[in-house]
Formats: sequence, C-alpha cells, structure tokens
Amino acid sequence: MAQRRGLSGRAPRPGRRRGEVVFTARAAFRAEPGRVFEVLTDWPRQSAWVPATVVQRRGGAPGRPGERFAGVSRLGPFVLDDEMVVVSSTPPAPGREGRVRVRKVGAVLGGVVDLVVRPDGPGRARVEWTERILVRPRALALLADLGGPVPALLGRAAFGAVLRAARPELEGRR
Repeated sequence: MAQRRGLSGRAPRPGRRRGEVVFTARAAFRAEPGRVFEVLTDWPRQSAWVPATVVQRRGGAPGRPGERFAGVSRLGPFVLDDEMVVVSSTPPAPGREGRVRVRKVGAVLGGVVDLVVRPDGPGRARVEWTERILVRPRALALLADLGGPVPALLGRAAFGAVLRAARPELEGRR
C-alpha cells in the first residue's frame, strides 16, 4: 500500500493523521480538585478566559454526557464555530482524579479533548488539558501539516494562557 505524503513529500508524522495537531497544557492550582473540575467544565465560563471567544451551550444536560456546546471565535470578519459534545464526565472524588472527554464535531475542527484534574496534596489540584485536533477540510489540514510542530506549540501556549487567566476564578480569588 502506498504511503500518503504531504506537500513537502514527507509522510505524516508517525502515529498522527493528516491535519492532526496534538498538544497538552498543564497547570497546578491552590484549590480543591472538585472546584477546579466544576469551574473548568462550566463551559460558558470559559468565555472570560479565551480571547475573542464566546462559549455557548447548545443542548443536553449541563455537565453530563451528551451536553453540546460551541466556542465561537471571531477575528475581524472570520468566525470559527468550534462545536463539541461531552462524551464522558467523571468528577474527582477522594482518591480519584476527575476526567472529561469532549469530541469536537464541527465542520472545521474535529478530534477529542481530554481534561484531567488530579489531587496534588491538600487543597491543591493539577490540570492536564490535552487536545487532539483534526483540522478539516483538506486544504486547512495541509496547512497544519506544513506548520510542522508550530501549531502544537501555539496550541499548548494558548491553552497555558487560558489556564493562567482562569487561575483567579479557579482559586476562588474572584
């Protein structure tokens, strides 16, 4: 079977699909894991931390599998409607980390988001936010591939900034 190749003539990165961008942002907070999980998964609250984006609920029970929401980002005349649905959600409990998986189901962005909130000592939590984004359509996927590691580095930096912007609210200082 012939190997698929990008515009550069190289095959896609091992373990990745064409147009896939993968990154993880991490942060630690002085807050109970339950509070961190609750605030981060109250999707519309993210509008305050994500520049040029309004997060809207679009159906389903809040915090439950099947909940639908979208991050609508505007930059001048350009609008990106990043549609998502919650696949699974388990809040943290004593001795157990909290996890939520979200599937991106939009026309431009597909893939999955895994958000993990772990206890990190008394009154502390550690967050790991991993996105495995599948860029569509094909022309945009090729651009993502041509960017090499840059789209993933930008994604990690952007979501690190989002977590820093959320810090006051997560730690109850707002």
